[in-house]
Amino acid sequence: MHTNRVLYKNNPQPGHRYRQIVAMEEGQFQVRIFEGDVITADPKFMAQNTDAEVYFHPTLQAALEDVEREFQASLQSGWRPYSPVR
Repeated sequence: MHTNRVLYKNNPQPGHRYRQIVAMEEGQFQVRIFEGDVITADPKFMAQNTDAEVYFHPTLQAALEDVEREFQASLQSGWRPYSPVR
């Protein structure tokens, strides 16, 4: 996994919606976008999630640029950036 951007709607608490935008390499560069009630960092789950939107790119740079475009579009549609409390 090259990057994992996480957003949320409402409050960042269990049971609320999270949106993850991930750049990964599974034979080729992919951007995967999926939503759920929990945040996952498991690359195997991300690669096998059949509910994800998947976009293919010829280079890592193109995939990372797509992640940023999707992240900005998500912000404009009401999602908020998620930062875990440490």
